[in-house]
Amino acid sequence: MNIEMIKNLLKDISQFEILDIIDNSKSHSGHKGVQHSIYPLTHIEIRLINHSKIRKIDIHRDIYQRLDGEIKKGLHSIEIKILNT
Repeated sequence: MNIEMIKNLLKDISQFEILDIIDNSKSHSGHKGVQHSIYPLTHIEIRLINHSKIRKIDIHRDIYQRLDGEIKKGLHSIEIKILNT
């Protein structure tokens, strides 16, 4: 899995605009939760704009549901930064 595949899983979201998805895995490679992980993408940061003023919890639910398969494979942390317009 790589960032492009994550972007593809999230591409059809229309309620908010994803500005960037950043791979922060290397910064966390020695942490206990991912030390022995064979999944290359363990930590990502998603930056988005909430044009529609959707509740934070709904944004998080949508993203986590779409990435559920990757979480089960080893995606350990999803940091979501929400900007309001």
